[in-house]
Amino acid sequence: EHYNNPLRDLSISRHIADCQTFEGGFGAEPFNEAHGGYTFCALAALRILGTVSLVDIDTLQSWLARRQMGFEGGFCGRTNKLVDGCYSFWQGGAVAVLDSYLGDEMKSSEISYDEQMLQRYILLCAQDVNGGLRDKPSKPKDFYHSCYNLSG
Repeated sequence: EHYNNPLRDLSISRHIADCQTFEGGFGAEPFNEAHGGYTFCALAALRILGTVSLVDIDTLQSWLARRQMGFEGGFCGRTNKLVDGCYSFWQGGAVAVLDSYLGDEMKSSEISYDEQMLQRYILLCAQDVNGGLRDKPSKPKDFYHSCYNLSG
């Protein structure tokens, strides 16, 4: 019955796959810079469509692994950018989607980022002492970052 669904057309998955950059993440369109939000959306869409195999899994996995910063413990959204609390959702979610896909292939359910370091960043750096969550210690709290810090 899904054969008549226009969203199942392989050209959609191919276009999404064409947005993967040489680094491994995904941009908003082909030849754009890889970004955590676009990477999550692209990977989640491919997972739903059952076409993750169209992309270079190894470079994607490598790019995602390099987004968690060793000292801070949080994720950055792009190469050579600072940690931002909202990427606990965007990057952490992309890692979870990819790990789910790979786990299906290898019968595993492990998450491949350091959860304790991420929790430490959120609790010690992203949390405002008066409540709410933020991008990083120098920034004010806001609803967007509160939502995405907690969602990660």
